[in-house]
Amino acid sequence: MVRSLDNPPDARPSGSGRERRRRRRKPGDPRYVSLRKLFPNLMTAAALASGVMSFHYAQQGRFDQAMLAIGLAFLLDGLDGRLARLLKASTRFGEKFDSIADFTSFGFAPAFLLYQWHLKELGLAGVGVVMLYALCAAYRLVRFTKQAKRQPVNARPGRFFQGLPAPAAAGLALIPPMLERSSLEWVAPTWAAAGWTLLLAFLMASRIAMLSPKGWRIRAEWVIPLMLVAGAVTMGLLRDPWLTASGVFALYLLTLPVAVVWRRAERHRIKTKQIAEAEQAGAGAGGPGTTGAASGT
Repeated sequence: MVRSLDNPPDARPSGSGRERRRRRRKPGDPRYVSLRKLFPNLMTAAALASGVMSFHYAQQGRFDQAMLAIGLAFLLDGLDGRLARLLKASTRFGEKFDSIADFTSFGFAPAFLLYQWHLKELGLAGVGVVMLYALCAAYRLVRFTKQAKRQPVNARPGRFFQGLPAPAAAGLALIPPMLERSSLEWVAPTWAAAGWTLLLAFLMASRIAMLSPKGWRIRAEWVIPLMLVAGAVTMGLLRDPWLTASGVFALYLLTLPVAVVWRRAERHRIKTKQIAEAEQAGAGAGGPGTTGAASGT
């Protein structure tokens, strides 16, 4: 038997194994995921795990650790979206995954913590309060996800939220237990904590305007004062973290009237501009016809 010398049996494709695998990987191959696109989802997964750990600590009565776990989820939630926009790795899957993590960490976890802290003293009424809070948080996140579908994936964030954001609501809901563990050692009455929780639930479900730091643009002359404020907040967190965190969240809530007035003024400005443009377009369209009719007579 004569074997052909053109195709010997031991002949192999040229190039190393790594080069052959690189050639086989085509752009868009579903078998491979870019690590750049994976980073934001990893941070979201970490935020979700932190929220779940808050349940564990609250069940054991370790409320300091439970609140720290929610605080860590708050930081991770603020970073994953910005990282996704920075890396241009925003996806619809990431948006839905982020909503699930937000509900766990900022909807159900704070409600469970508050119930284990003091609201269980109210019995069935306490259950109703935390249940309403969790339902309003879920409604707020579903509405946010529905609105996000109408926008491009990498759309620039707006300057206003519609309703109180769930992460901010979680921080505000934890003000009573945080003040109890701060240097003030102020213990809120149970009925006051329940009323405070219901107020936050209403603000989440409402359509009231709230400022969105994501869409802020800072003037150059305000950069140095903002850095000084950031330094002061950091020093406060190191000295008395619970009192400082309570003050920061309370200050955000106090911006509510500013957001409402600013939003109304912006809507009025946009409406006035649209009316002016419509009148100008109508005058431009009717001008030649009117002139022609006048010339004909």
